[in-house]
Amino acid sequence: MTRQRRAPARGAAGASLADVGEDRLIAELLRGLGASPLVEVGPGDDCAVLRLGASRWLWTTDAQIEGTHFERSWLSAVQLGRRAYAVNASDIAAMGGTPRLCSVSIAAPASLPRRDLVAIEKGIVAAAAQDGAVVVGGNLARASELSISIGLLGEAPRQPLLRSGARAGHAIYVTGALGGAALGLAHLERNPRSRSAAARRFREPSPRLTAGRALASARAASAAMDLSDGLMVDLDRMCAASDVGARIELAALPMSADVRKRDPTLALQGGEDYELLCAVSPRQESTLSRLQRELDCPITRIGEFTEPASGIVLADVHGRECAIGRLGFEHFAQRRRPRR
Repeated sequence: MTRQRRAPARGAAGASLADVGEDRLIAELLRGLGASPLVEVGPGDDCAVLRLGASRWLWTTDAQIEGTHFERSWLSAVQLGRRAYAVNASDIAAMGGTPRLCSVSIAAPASLPRRDLVAIEKGIVAAAAQDGAVVVGGNLARASELSISIGLLGEAPRQPLLRSGARAGHAIYVTGALGGAALGLAHLERNPRSRSAAARRFREPSPRLTAGRALASARAASAAMDLSDGLMVDLDRMCAASDVGARIELAALPMSADVRKRDPTLALQGGEDYELLCAVSPRQESTLSRLQRELDCPITRIGEFTEPASGIVLADVHGRECAIGRLGFEHFAQRRRPRR
């Protein structure tokens, strides 16, 4: 399947956010930003790259919002705090960095039990401490729904991994397995107390910090990003940043036995796996092979980047091109994250 980019909506000035869509909305907002000599890499990657004195730093921010990213019945308050931290740490991992300083902004209904707020904080602090990071402050406000926003400052490697380094002929690799969090979401929507492995994968994402640092320090990857909105959506973003196309071998996609049995398309469309998507040049593949034992997870070759005119192509086990339906999650296109 070749994915065609959407044409601009007519009458954009009066369009709603749903009419415009997440990616086009971000592009429009970016045009209004200023520049700074402190910023080496601005918006468009998983983190901004900042030059502060002789050091490079990574800065990212993300939010977890009730009704969009989670329901409180799905996970404990401690798990929610750990999850809010992890999705930000995944951005640092994608660029090969190490989390160091964290700020937290929580907006909550006045009816939220005090113990839940304290438990959320404990979850964030504990998860940050595991990575050697500390919480340095934040903000608390009243809102109709619970929202946790985290800003995370990370120490950058000598050469941060960007989305723009993929080239035609480079191999496409992913860490871990795909589709598990989306299957877990489906389990939780049927049974909020589900104890399945997939539900645990949704509740407790594991940012690939060790893998990201290893890939960056060995220069084994030419490009990387984390998978938050689904392989197809995020691969499309990497292709756009690198001006390349891609060919994915469906038979190569790594997934659990449960995902393969229940809905293998989740490996393409499901989000919130927080695995790493990487480009690896032919000469880097031998380095990656030697690096395997240093990674904290498997890493699998799933295809190849191609010339940009080819778009994104899916090939079945016989090499035939095939199509799927909805590609993944996009904010404002749906009421909530429907990786069902």
